Amino acid sequence: MLKISYGFRPKRTTVAQILALRRIIEGVKGNNLTAILTFIDFKKAFDSIYRGKMMQILRAYGIPSNLLRAIERMYTNTKARVISPDGVTELFDITAGVLQGDTLAPFLFIIVLDHAMRQAISGREEELGFTIHPGKSRRHPKVVLTDLDFAYDISLLSDEIEQAQKLLTSVERACKKVGLGINAKKTKGLPINIEDSPPLHTSDGTELEWVDDFKYLVSWVEQTERDIAVRKSLAWQALNGMSRIWRSSLSKELKVRFFEGTVESILLYGCEAWALTEAMEHSLARTYTRMLRKALSIHWSSHTPN
Repeated sequence: MLKISYGFRPKRTTVAQILALRRIIEGVKGNNLTAILTFIDFKKAFDSIYRGKMMQILRAYGIPSNLLRAIERMYTNTKARVISPDGVTELFDITAGVLQGDTLAPFLFIIVLDHAMRQAISGREEELGFTIHPGKSRRHPKVVLTDLDFAYDISLLSDEIEQAQKLLTSVERACKKVGLGINAKKTKGLPINIEDSPPLHTSDGTELEWVDDFKYLVSWVEQTERDIAVRKSLAWQALNGMSRIWRSSLSKELKVRFFEGTVESILLYGCEAWALTEAMEHSLARTYTRMLRKALSIHWSSHTPN
């Protein structure tokens, strides 16, 4: 059984998750298989974690007692007040959520979320997940993937619609126990090679929207052409927004560093996961050259070679 969970960990980037998802989609289409991808969005994720439940989970995960005491002290008897044009409110207790801006908060959050996902899925992978490799024998059981996680950006994977509904319901119930609620308006389903399927729904009966593509970790995962078009548009916006820098008297070396750190990084974000045709590669090269020439104030009539 496979579970791929990244986020707030060294050498674990968004690109690896995007690549995994794209390769799965390509394999499903290329082999005429079926799959349901469910992209979950949580309501106010960091502000909703039950603190009492969080401490129980930390103990269960074997966090050293001295660290537990320090964390518990940070999250006990916390209060806040609101400053408004009409004055300051009375102090009120804060009983949920991790501390925003605290360097420890992301780690506390993903430990709680990891616990919820394990409670929802552990032991039911073959029943609920997407089949990577069919089983051959007892010694070689099938390989199943149930979810791709990067922090709170979660994609659930199943073979069929019935499995996807069971998986979604199980995850929703487990997450509710730790304070996390699913945002039905932003949670989407992506069916592949499945037509006229009934919609997925949350526990309160809200139907989820089917989509033909989804922006996961800031990249469109189903169509490389669409993702490249979006990257080009965003890169041009960044380039044009820095016109004062390109027209300035800064050195060429410094302008190139600005270009690489802003425009290039936007244009090529997620490029390691792209499946490029020769035409797409040439189009990207032309766009990159035009952008670089503008950044260095090289006019087309100057006959400067690329």
